[in-house]
Amino acid sequence: MRIRRPRRGSHLAAVSLAAGLLSIAALAVTFPPAVGAEPSEAPESLGPAPQPSPQPSPVQLFAALERAWRGGGANAIASLCDSTTVRIALKPGSPPATAPTLNAVAFLIHDQLGLVVLRRFHVVRVETDGKRRTAKAWARWHGSWGGARGDRDIEVVLVARSVGESGWLLTEIRAND
Repeated sequence: MRIRRPRRGSHLAAVSLAAGLLSIAALAVTFPPAVGAEPSEAPESLGPAPQPSPQPSPVQLFAALERAWRGGGANAIASLCDSTTVRIALKPGSPPATAPTLNAVAFLIHDQLGLVVLRRFHVVRVETDGKRRTAKAWARWHGSWGGARGDRDIEVVLVARSVGESGWLLTEIRAND
């Protein structure tokens, strides 16, 4: 009786196949099929779907944003956005992405905030335009991006508009180098 050894490389192929199957299984668990899913559901890591939360004035809106940013709450930040027109570019130098839903807003924010160790975030200036019913604010975002980028101090431009007579929501969040 002769014992056959597996051919060279067949072990690596089996390991590669197993790794591939595990990654597919992980994706299936992470992103279950959408059959019967509610459109407002958010991934578990983000928590429940954000609901719009207009603020009575631009100053209160930017103050709420500052608190939510410091707390690292992507859903809290998303709830301050107008999903019909919001544009987000938190990676300095990248073009703004338009998010069609508050879940998409939360995902974009969560994705970028997760890459940065927050040191400080504060609004430094606010301007309002009564005729257009818009407001613009500038904030300083100091954090560590890690690696070669290291600690950075970035300007974040925030644009808001009035939604009816009772509230204000963000329409743009853009980080500038």
